[in-house]
Amino acid sequence: MKERLFRFKHFEVSHSRSAMPVGVDGVLVGAWATAEGRRVLDVGTGCGVIAMMIAQRNGKAIVDAIDIDESSVEEARENFLRSQWDDRLSAKLVSFSEVPSLPGYDLIISNPPYFDSGIRELDTARKKARHVGELSPEILVEKASHLLNPGGLLSLIVPSGMKDSLCGIAKKSGMVVERVCYVRNHEGGQEKRVMLEFRKPLCLEKVATDDMAAEESHLTMFETGNIPTSEYRALCGDFYLKF
Repeated sequence: MKERLFRFKHFEVSHSRSAMPVGVDGVLVGAWATAEGRRVLDVGTGCGVIAMMIAQRNGKAIVDAIDIDESSVEEARENFLRSQWDDRLSAKLVSFSEVPSLPGYDLIISNPPYFDSGIRELDTARKKARHVGELSPEILVEKASHLLNPGGLLSLIVPSGMKDSLCGIAKKSGMVVERVCYVRNHEGGQEKRVMLEFRKPLCLEKVATDDMAAEESHLTMFETGNIPTSEYRALCGDFYLKF
């Protein structure tokens, strides 16, 4: 198979064999998430692009990148070795359900699968990677509450229609909504995606009384003629060559 390379400003990614190649959603959440803390978990890493983005943004971050697809993990490892942050990046063939609760993480980030095809015999790695039977956003939110350190964050990107249900699950799991960003392709278009950031409070007792409104924003990606907007350029300007 011919190697496909995607070049960013400070690293390049081979995504020929991964279940999930480089895509807009992954780059968006990798640039938008609050890249703080030392221990980071990238769930469903694919070719490893989000993990490398966090390593670039946070010089102290130690990133564990996990996936259930062996080819993805192998390619992510190769990408990490070619990067300048290989000493802070590791790719592991492990299911999210098998991640131990200790030691905890300061940030969990994911572009999770959400395509429920109803198919149980999945004939390609890409279908498997996107299938909710392996890792649904709901499972991600619920389990993340047990893996995060107090004050830790969970960042993810999902279809906008999932926002309310995921916020409800987060609250039941002891987390609060920190930030929300609605994403649309063009002005006047439908906001089909939303980026969510949940925080595990330092004191769990605070969840019941924490009525502070989440920080909400809107991102329009393109102007007429598919020209990137200034806000899109500002968000991803440290990564895309064309920005």
